[in-house]
Amino acid sequence: MELPSIASLIDESLALERAGDIAAAFRKAYEALEKARCLDEPDVLAQALVCLARVRFRLGQYQEAKELAGEALALTPPNAAAHIEALLRLGACSAETDSLTEAEDYYWRAINLARESGYSLLRFRALHNLAAGVYMPRGQFDLALAADEEACRIASEQGFSEWLVHPLTLITWVCLLTGRQQQARATLDALEHQAPPGSAHQGYAICLAGHLALDEGDGDRAYALYTQARAIAEATGEPWINIMLRIGMSRYHRIAGNGPAARAWADDALGFAARVRYHHMQGDAFIERARAFWLCGNLTAAETDLCAAIDLLTPLGAAFDLARAWLVLAALRFARHAPPHELYAAWQEAVSRIVSGGYTFLLEQERALAFPLLVSLLDSDDPNVVAVSRTLLGHLARVPPPPLRVQTLGRFEVRQRQRRIEKPALRQRRAGELLALLLLNPGRSLAFDQAAEMLWPDKGPSAAQTAFHHATSALRRILEPDLPDKFPSRYLEVEEGLITLHLPPGSWVDVEAFEAHCQQKDWETALSLYGGEFLPEYRYADWTIAPRERLVLLYQQALLEAARARLAAGRLAEALDACRRLLALEPWHEEAVLLGMRACVALNDLPGARRLYLALEKALREDLGTTPQRKLQAFYRSLTPPVAP
Repeated sequence: MELPSIASLIDESLALERAGDIAAAFRKAYEALEKARCLDEPDVLAQALVCLARVRFRLGQYQEAKELAGEALALTPPNAAAHIEALLRLGACSAETDSLTEAEDYYWRAINLARESGYSLLRFRALHNLAAGVYMPRGQFDLALAADEEACRIASEQGFSEWLVHPLTLITWVCLLTGRQQQARATLDALEHQAPPGSAHQGYAICLAGHLALDEGDGDRAYALYTQARAIAEATGEPWINIMLRIGMSRYHRIAGNGPAARAWADDALGFAARVRYHHMQGDAFIERARAFWLCGNLTAAETDLCAAIDLLTPLGAAFDLARAWLVLAALRFARHAPPHELYAAWQEAVSRIVSGGYTFLLEQERALAFPLLVSLLDSDDPNVVAVSRTLLGHLARVPPPPLRVQTLGRFEVRQRQRRIEKPALRQRRAGELLALLLLNPGRSLAFDQAAEMLWPDKGPSAAQTAFHHATSALRRILEPDLPDKFPSRYLEVEEGLITLHLPPGSWVDVEAFEAHCQQKDWETALSLYGGEFLPEYRYADWTIAPRERLVLLYQQALLEAARARLAAGRLAEALDACRRLLALEPWHEEAVLLGMRACVALNDLPGARRLYLALEKALREDLGTTPQRKLQAFYRSLTPPVAP
């Protein structure tokens, strides 16, 4: 009678914990343990101990949780599920109390035992805990991704779909931190589909979506998402969401230039992290509050907070956050004209950590701070500082710049994430035309002779060379307006009279996507991408004529094929619409008229069918001096009632 009762209590406790009702989960777990202690069943007692340890852990009672898990470990053999559960709990307690080496050992023991004993779910959980509890706070992002990608594979193969929210959350977070927005967005989409409404994991997803929106420059959306995440954070009490949304709100206000609001939110994040003893996130909150103090003009308080973050994060081995803190500290000292030895010490520490940790993406993320500092220190009178700065410059050249999104059909528009490059800038020294030519050419490369012939046919070689140089420089400045003069462009490579455009991962060009979907015979998607005439701004440029005509013909083919498919599928009005759009471009297109007439007949619109034919007949007679094909004439006659004698 007792064994099912204890098992039921444990199951109820776990369900309540996952639902966020920690108080009720604690009561059920405590009752299960009290009953289990009355039995002579070590395995049952171990399960109850681990269950209560889970709840104690969620309450932040790490020492109590550790003692319960240790007792369970001593009661069970290594191949028992409760033994592995106890290792997981011990690892989690160690991770939360900043003993990452100890946590790593517990997790690896759990992984190996779960593999040997065939416990797939336990191996999944141990891999994820290793990624989230050890690799992530250390800043070992590649290891974290590898562990959680393996966890995702296990979950998919074994049917643990409800557990996928855990690795998907961490993978999204890693991608955001490391500047992989495209991958972050894809993983976030999967997470949003998996997370139950109102759950902590939905809160994670919303908070991460806010971070992504802020990274992409969409502050209004970020603010709305953080507000939404806060409601879930308050309902569930989940510490991570509570702290991260506050840090996100501080960053939102800082970017908007509201220093006092940024500081208030950072204060709140710092207080929350301190209360729940999340030291790693406390360090993050110190860094964010330092940025808010800096914005408010209190550079002394900003430096104090950065030093506090460094002191807190150093024992944790939080390599990424330390690199970030040292970089901001170096920039702050540069801004307040600190003594050279103080500036150089912070800069060398920052560069050392950025290079050794593989965090050069930080330079792109913090370009407003890092680039001016790097330019200045390349001219330092200290040869060691110059050498360090040159090393970092070499690493920066390998960091992808923001992806581009280029619209050429219907309008010429270039965006870097949310930033739209203004049209007047593209007109400077024919920079926009040079960019368009590069997009058109194979390999996105263009020789000086080709550019001169297309853009400056009336200029002599010397004048054309000067114009080419000016256009290249203007395009470089347009694409990277805050890139210092000494930095090589990461979009443009000029070598021996040849200029090449390098589009970073995540870039998109509408005309390339349109042509690719046409090749795949995905006509509907192709039509959705065709926004109109190719490069209308350069309608009268000779070099646009051939590609424009080719794209119009491809668009006509897409319309015709879509009309056929729509008619066959019974989508009559849509088929007729495609035919009319095609006839607006080419009024003599007999196949389009035939398909349109058939659609009209199916829609019981005989007059409409006749009008299509008569318009074609008139256009052929007046423009080409010919008549419709016999098949079309016969079809028209079949729709025309005979004239009474």
